[in-house]
Amino acid sequence: MKNLLFFAFAALVALASCQPQAASFKLTGQLEGATDKIVTISIYDKDGVNVKDTLSITDGVVNYSTELAEPVFVLLGEAGSRNTLNFFAENVDYTINGSLDKIAEAEVTGGAVYNVYKSVSDAVKEIGEKNNELKKAYGEAGQAGDTAKQKVIYEEYQANQESLEKVQMDVVEANPMSPASAFIVNNVFGHGAIEEMKEGLAKLDASLNTSTYYIALSEKITKLEAVAVGQMAPDFTMNDPEGNPVALSSFKGKYLLVDFWASWCGPCRRENPNVVKLYAEFKDKGFDILGVSLDQKEDAWLKAIEDDQLTWNHVSDLKGWGNEAAKLYAVSGIPHTVLLDKEGKIIAKNLRGEELHAKIAELLN
Repeated sequence: MKNLLFFAFAALVALASCQPQAASFKLTGQLEGATDKIVTISIYDKDGVNVKDTLSITDGVVNYSTELAEPVFVLLGEAGSRNTLNFFAENVDYTINGSLDKIAEAEVTGGAVYNVYKSVSDAVKEIGEKNNELKKAYGEAGQAGDTAKQKVIYEEYQANQESLEKVQMDVVEANPMSPASAFIVNNVFGHGAIEEMKEGLAKLDASLNTSTYYIALSEKITKLEAVAVGQMAPDFTMNDPEGNPVALSSFKGKYLLVDFWASWCGPCRRENPNVVKLYAEFKDKGFDILGVSLDQKEDAWLKAIEDDQLTWNHVSDLKGWGNEAAKLYAVSGIPHTVLLDKEGKIIAKNLRGEELHAKIAELLN
């Protein structure tokens, strides 16, 4: 339960799903400073955040409508800006009042699903502000060498995080039929273990099984089960830096570390020296590495390979997070490693540093 963005205290909206639905999502009101600027409305679904439409605003007057296939999480803001107003939208009437410069602070009213999300977002904002203060205090205590104070601050921070986890589940349990709950479960459990994901889905009413967020988590479970420890690694073929196709299955007969990384990934680059030493020690004993880059820029990818002296095999389709192998292996964060035995069976995942070295040494020495 590590993705704690957007959520907090539960609000009971008992009759939310019983309200009649309008034919479209309508957003009206005032948004000062928006005239002559491109204002977009984006949708966050299983494919990420994608722009759905552009709002036409005259003299600050907002008058927009569209039909939504289902209740969805949306982001409203000036094109190209990270300053956005985030809320849950459905096919009912909404109002907005505020300014484009401070759009995140704009006042919005809407339907029942919006109200569930709003109660959560208000509370998470409050907890987030407290934790930001604690982070600052923790750093100041560290500079002063006060480790005792740091320990107290850390414990308070952890208590806040636990409270945040609890209130997220409170909102789901209070509103098991709300699409907002499917969104919460997807975000809270989406980066956890398979059993945690299943536990999250079990909290939702069966009527939500057509929700984008329910489907996204369900599909992720299916993908993760296919690449779980004990499964045969799904084969894929991708081009190396010279444009030659390289198949995963071509490495059978050796223990293989499939290393998902990118030139822009700080933790990946910091781990690379450990992997270089590992490769040097075991490359002649039946061990190999296949680096799969989530880069988009070829120059940056190749430079990182050279700078970090990564002398093993490398492939990439230069699609970033859309990397086909990464999607096949349900990679949600990097560095991400998958260790295969000589037959191509997955025997371990996400081993790094000394833990990875110990495992390879155990297999080969």
